[in-house]
Amino acid sequence: MADKKIDIAKNTIQKYIDFLRCPLCETRFGFDNYSVKCQNNHSYDISRKGYVNLFNGYTKITRTYDKKLFTARKKISDSGLYSKLCEKLCEIINNINPESILDAGCGCGNLTVDIFKNTGFGTPRAPSPTIAVDLSKDGIDYAATDFCEDNLLWIVGNLNNLPVADNKIDVILNIMSPANYAEFLRVLKPGGYLLKVLPNADYLKELRHFIYKENDKNEYSNKDVLANLADNITISDIIDIKYTHKISAEYIPALFDMTPLTLNINEREKIKDELTSRTSFEITLAFKIAVCRK
Repeated sequence: MADKKIDIAKNTIQKYIDFLRCPLCETRFGFDNYSVKCQNNHSYDISRKGYVNLFNGYTKITRTYDKKLFTARKKISDSGLYSKLCEKLCEIINNINPESILDAGCGCGNLTVDIFKNTGFGTPRAPSPTIAVDLSKDGIDYAATDFCEDNLLWIVGNLNNLPVADNKIDVILNIMSPANYAEFLRVLKPGGYLLKVLPNADYLKELRHFIYKENDKNEYSNKDVLANLADNITISDIIDIKYTHKISAEYIPALFDMTPLTLNINEREKIKDELTSRTSFEITLAFKIAVCRK
């Protein structure tokens, strides 16, 4: 009989307990049955679903990014929407050959799992962890429910106060997610890598045009994000990826629901009905991967 998810999570945390620290007092963790407890007795239970919540607080993101959005993201990801991005990230990671990965801002874990499976970390021989952190409990709950395996640790946590010890991580993934570069530099080993993925101007351009028509919201620029990145860490390479993906009628509703672009638009349901009446929809995927070094 397969191990229960709570036991898989417990076993993974036990192996890599030295990678973690208490978000309240920054001391090391030990074990207390199915909880982790720091030296100052701050205790966090391991969920029976296969993750640990190391965040004490509230943020609006937990309402904006809900289960409906994450379900849509998983479905559209399964259609192959992000496959070429994942292939390139796996190529870069395998060339680095890291001993540990942190996916900072993993969402529902759809890309985390694909990378985990295709970089050697998802094999029995893998001696090191992939740690996936997101502030949304709904996202981590969804991720762990969908995929829970040894060496992959799902954590509800704050990127502004990562529950990760200093100088432990070889590669940080930050895929179309907010960032805290001071925290990233703290947890990276000397010489460690940050792979920052940003959408390019053409990302989902057909969907943006469908929603906003000629409105200025139809335009997107990553110039300011790149400038902020360069101010905080050394960028050693920038890789551009661009491709189109034809989405069949089955997946069009998921495309509409998976992005914050559609959350607060006027006449949302009318626009969704117009889009989902199509038999297919071709969409552009365009990204920059900034390869950075500590």
